[in-house]
Amino acid sequence: MQPWKIQARSHLSGAWHYRWTGIAVAWIVCLVGWGIFAVVPNQFEAVAKIYIDTDTMMEPLLRGLTVMTDPDQQVSIMLNTLLTRPNLEQVVRLTSPASSALSSAEMAREVQSLQSHTTLRPLGSKNLYELAFSDKNPNRALSVSQTLISIFVDSNIGTKRKDFQGAQSFLDDKVAEYETLVREAEQRRAAFRQANLDVLSNAVTPDSARVEVEKTRQDLGAAQARLSSLQAQLRTIPKVIYVDGPGPIILSSGTSNNASIGGGGSLIQRLAEAKQSLIEMQSKYTDDYPDVKAAKREVAELQKEVAATPPVGAQGVGNQSISNPIYVQTQGKMSDAMTDVAFQYHRYNDALADLQNAKNMTSRAIEVTTKFADLDRDYDLVHKTYQDLISRRESARISQSVNDQQSTINVRVIEPPKKAPFPSAPNRPLINSVILFAGLLCGFLSALALSWNAGRFFVKDQLTAEFDYPVIGVVTRLERGDDAILARRTYRTLAASLLFLFCSYLGVLLVFDSAFRGTLREFL
Repeated sequence: MQPWKIQARSHLSGAWHYRWTGIAVAWIVCLVGWGIFAVVPNQFEAVAKIYIDTDTMMEPLLRGLTVMTDPDQQVSIMLNTLLTRPNLEQVVRLTSPASSALSSAEMAREVQSLQSHTTLRPLGSKNLYELAFSDKNPNRALSVSQTLISIFVDSNIGTKRKDFQGAQSFLDDKVAEYETLVREAEQRRAAFRQANLDVLSNAVTPDSARVEVEKTRQDLGAAQARLSSLQAQLRTIPKVIYVDGPGPIILSSGTSNNASIGGGGSLIQRLAEAKQSLIEMQSKYTDDYPDVKAAKREVAELQKEVAATPPVGAQGVGNQSISNPIYVQTQGKMSDAMTDVAFQYHRYNDALADLQNAKNMTSRAIEVTTKFADLDRDYDLVHKTYQDLISRRESARISQSVNDQQSTINVRVIEPPKKAPFPSAPNRPLINSVILFAGLLCGFLSALALSWNAGRFFVKDQLTAEFDYPVIGVVTRLERGDDAILARRTYRTLAASLLFLFCSYLGVLLVFDSAFRGTLREFL
């Protein structure tokens, strides 16, 4: 036979020899364990499931118009602050009638007890949480759980309302402050502009004044050149034209009796007009210009016709004179040119005066412009801040209005807490079963230990394994009729003892485990 089999057989035989001691140890362990565990109070748990809804229809519609906060961060803050000391002290005052008589140390112990018995854990879905509180009194567990849910819901509403009110008050104060600053800045700008109106309204710079002086000088030079040209032309034009004839000369006569005289007067007028046209063309073009050449040919032809026309007089031969129309026209043009020269000269003097004034005001204009730019910059900064504050105040008002009608975070109680019909802890069937198994194991181990230390041999194989001497034989005790009866009685006693131990186990469950009683009642 193999050695381990020999050992197992010998130990089992020895343990059977001390079976009653093992049964006694098992009973003692089970009774002591069940007795100690029986005084452990039951814990009833009130469980609630909460869903925090952060997805609302108002958020995408009002994006950019209102102040949007991070809902996930708000949810995290609400969860982390639920089990803080002020909230738990409020729970104690609301659920315990004698809380007003508690001292500071007792209140601290109550708060610590609430923290240790309250659990808040997330479930599988996003923003779905389970709030549970356990206590030996099921009514108190239900009351505390309901109070915690109420505080959790009210914390979101109260905090958001306080935040909006604080922000609204702060923005109102700042808007009023900056409104005063804007008005003061406007008054400073208006006073400074009024005091330096001559400098600020003067848009003439030295450079632009120099450009204007140069332009007027050129215009004056052009007017003087035209006047000189007209004066030179006037010196070359005779004042009168002499015509031979004893009678008066009638120019442009249409009668047949004075056809020759009328024809002569008409030629003279045409000649004067042709010369005037030639003079004007020569002032604009060169002598090689085609129109100038044509005008010269026309003047030459008219002079030949005037020379070929015989002077005819009604009363004999004589010299008569008429005013030269070209001379008269040139005098009119020269008068206009002199007026233009005087006007351009006046413009030139005004431009020089503006240049001098611009030079005199340059240093002052730089200082005034710099100061006004500083005032303007300060005003722009204050006014921009004022407009931003007004916009933010309006945004805060809209946000508060939206929050009053629909909160961005909605706390929904998916499963409200209810009074637990059975305790949630301790797990009496499991622990009592463990105690039963531990008692049986301790009884078997005690019997095995006694057989191990007894120093006795229960089978032949123990002798063979222990000594080097060969075993010749074994003397067997003859069984009598009473031995079989005694063995059956022993088996019955052992089975009855184990059965009674198991019945005691069931009795403990029935007495101390209400959940087991309910399950058994439903089964039956």
